[in-house]
Amino acid sequence: MPRPSERPAADAAEVTADRQLPIILALGTTQTLGWGSSYYLPAILADPIARDLGISSNWFFAAFSASLVISGLLGPRVGRQIDLVGGRQVLSASNIILAAGLALLGASTSLWMLAGAWLLLGIGIGMGLGLTTLRSARWAASTATTRGGRSPG
Repeated sequence: MPRPSERPAADAAEVTADRQLPIILALGTTQTLGWGSSYYLPAILADPIARDLGISSNWFFAAFSASLVISGLLGPRVGRQIDLVGGRQVLSASNIILAAGLALLGASTSLWMLAGAWLLLGIGIGMGLGLTTLRSARWAASTATTRGGRSPG
């Protein structure tokens, strides 16, 4: 049985964990929806969208590939922005940009509109979906550093 002096700290940890659960569930849900509606979208919808637009699926995947390049190039800037204003503002902005990109993708009637949609989606992917990867990389690096260079676990 824990000593009375140790119990309040354990209770505080349980309360903190209980408060974090809704946040974790919300972030997990938004990340799943974000990845599913952007990065994994071409796996299912590339051919039907290309057919409806009258373009080759190669053009669709070229626009998608360009969005991935854009998201990768934004990584360092997004990281600095997260350091300045925090992840909440960056993630909120990314959701708006992703929604705009998806709306434009759904309304696309030409290759140029499709390219514009993937430009927006690339920015949104770089801002919002990269946030998870960035935070995981930082956690791993800081954990390894504090453990004397050993990997966590």
